[in-house]
Amino acid sequence: IFFIVIIFCWKTTGLELNKIQLSFWGAGDTRFGWVWNSILVILSLSILANNIVIIKRHIRLKKKYIPYVMFSTVSICLMMVGIFNLDYGVLHDLPAWSYFFMYPLSIFFMAYLNRKFLLYKEWFTHLMFSIIMILVPTTFMTMFEGLAIPEILHSIIVSIWNLYTAFKRFDVS
Repeated sequence: IFFIVIIFCWKTTGLELNKIQLSFWGAGDTRFGWVWNSILVILSLSILANNIVIIKRHIRLKKKYIPYVMFSTVSICLMMVGIFNLDYGVLHDLPAWSYFFMYPLSIFFMAYLNRKFLLYKEWFTHLMFSIIMILVPTTFMTMFEGLAIPEILHSIIVSIWNLYTAFKRFDVS
């Protein structure tokens, strides 16, 4: 749904992805801003649910408290981005930046804290996702005036990690 809404907003606004932030689609003066912001809130709830379930059910995750707190904070930040559009300034910007940087940090801490308990392949996969999730979008920030391309890349990596963990939770033996 998230990527369908990205395409919809891109086509209806005509804004150039290499010159804007995705948050402009949710601004108060845009025609379909409520759609964009609603999708962010729904996405934050689905990310929260997925992360809580994977942490709760994963038998090799022994240190769960910090990952619970970090992933919950990340989801709350994304929800705040959807609730407070660009018109709210710091109430939008601070959660947006926190979400962007805390998501890979949350994955990293989950893997690091449980490195003794996770299988090497699983630990390495989480570690690589966290590194890729921060390095790829950050690298593209210098290539474009706006942030839409790095934000889309970050969203794609977040989606892939969430799909990986969603399907992985059925096989955590």
